[in-house]
Amino acid sequence: MDLTEMVKAGEQLFQHALDAVGKYHEARDSSVPEAEVERLRVEAESLVQIVREYQVRALGSSQH
Repeated sequence: MDLTEMVKAGEQLFQHALDAVGKYHEARDSSVPEAEVERLRVEAESLVQIVREYQVRALGSSQH
């Protein structure tokens, strides 16, 4: 995968994580049951971590 493809894939991952964080914040600020808020929090945190790991790998492989 070349750098352009990695960036494009990273943008998609980032958007997915950003959407999940937004859903979590909306749920947290509304009357959504606490269990659902927690599920959305865990999902958002997991996706943000995936983005971080992807960026580290992409940056590391682009330096070779």
